[in-house]
Amino acid sequence: MNTAEQVEISAIAEDAVLVEWQEAISPTIQQAIHQLKTALNASLSYKVIEMVSSYSSLLIYYRFDLLTYSQLLETIIEHTANSTLSRDDTSNMPELNIPVYYHGADLNDVASQLSLSVKDVIEHHSFNTYIAYAHGFTPGFCYLASLVKQLQLPRRATPRTNVPKGAVAIAGQQTAVYPNTSPGGWHIIGYTPMAMYTTQKQLFVPTINLGQVVRFTAISKEKFTALGGNLDEVDCL
Repeated sequence: MNTAEQVEISAIAEDAVLVEWQEAISPTIQQAIHQLKTALNASLSYKVIEMVSSYSSLLIYYRFDLLTYSQLLETIIEHTANSTLSRDDTSNMPELNIPVYYHGADLNDVASQLSLSVKDVIEHHSFNTYIAYAHGFTPGFCYLASLVKQLQLPRRATPRTNVPKGAVAIAGQQTAVYPNTSPGGWHIIGYTPMAMYTTQKQLFVPTINLGQVVRFTAISKEKFTALGGNLDEVDCL
């Protein structure tokens, strides 16, 4: 698949360019974004200040005193024109395993709404693998997709004001882990003791990297506490 004809490029500020692909949750598009980021980092180095990616776009902030819009545009077109992708090639992405105690506040309700057993919900969620598409909402929160059709539900009608840290939740085609206690409207089906970020020498380091393949593994209550999970926190809902 050649991506050149499927990309729209627009200047949205004197120091920012937005590259947009077809709006979709697609591993092929995710690969294209990852490849373009890698190529720009290699070819433009310090002339690029920051790049922010989503499911189908890449926002590029650059040093306009060192790089003109025309030069950046030419570089983007060159790399997207030479980008050839396979739809399902995730073999070179590192896999991250996230342990989950499937005892979420919405687990029974999710099973009921989907006409599944609780065991079915757990098996569907933990059997599938997910790709990390975007960071957002709150530091360490990573949007993972795609859920199997059997688990797809709209967001909760009434969001919660406090979702516990480590809550594993689903909504639409997506699943995610809440890295800190925060408001949230997704359906909570479990909890993980794994931290979603660390700080090293005053630098924020997310546990899940964009493009990474993620798998959830069911664990017992005893394993959850042994790995540092706090049952008092997850039973507060």
